[in-house]
Amino acid sequence: MVEGTIPNQLLLESEWNALRQMLKETYDDLDIIPFPSKLDDLNSDSWKHDFIFVRDLFVSNQNGDVVVARFREKERQAEEEIIEEWLMQQDVKVHKLPFDKNYFVEGGEFYFCPQENILFAGTGRNNTIGNTKTAELLNVGELVELSTEAFHLDTVFTPVLNKQNELCLVIVCTQLLEYESLQRLQTFTKTKGIQLLDIPLEETIGLGTQLGSFAANCLPLPGILLGSSAFVSESVNLALAEHNITHSIVPLTQFRLSGGSVHCLTNEL
Repeated sequence: MVEGTIPNQLLLESEWNALRQMLKETYDDLDIIPFPSKLDDLNSDSWKHDFIFVRDLFVSNQNGDVVVARFREKERQAEEEIIEEWLMQQDVKVHKLPFDKNYFVEGGEFYFCPQENILFAGTGRNNTIGNTKTAELLNVGELVELSTEAFHLDTVFTPVLNKQNELCLVIVCTQLLEYESLQRLQTFTKTKGIQLLDIPLEETIGLGTQLGSFAANCLPLPGILLGSSAFVSESVNLALAEHNITHSIVPLTQFRLSGGSVHCLTNEL
């Protein structure tokens, strides 16, 4: 996100350890996937791969089905094979999109709400046929597709789950949604009786050279919203309190430099 910037390694490690500790306190079962060093060997000249943002690599319905990503960027396609090898060792059914160059999906474009069986999907790095096929493979009941100026939906949007694991709020920067998508989301939330909370550009990925706080890039858990920055928006904080949502914050300033935060660094099986 900030070209040429070299992260402060000591601060990065401190922030990562704080996130890991918070996740261990929240989850009984937490896997830390080692970074595959062979990625550096395969791409030592281009350095376009990632893998630390494990969210991008797959999407799960949290009920035994997983769809492996299909990246637009050729430099990241090796990550698909590596994560597939890891997933095949887990107690899940691994699905792949048809071997067709027209299908694209990345996990950062998805938010899945298990209780309602709803899949929110972006179209920045994904496309409609990829989203539709993913929803089919995951046996999703409802697909809500949203188009945004950001490269991943999770940099401008997050659902919120109450203690019963039910979708109770939707937080989004409406400024970064395309008009038809905003209309679709407004209709969806009104029909479901869910409050739609608008946040300013500064609490998202940002725009142009102005990097945002990534407050929107959250991991929604039952009764908990785990993020890296506070929401300045009073309406958001009031709504979270009204629904008894704990907004836990762990700063991830160095990861933000590469365009990711809590949601990007985590994934659910």
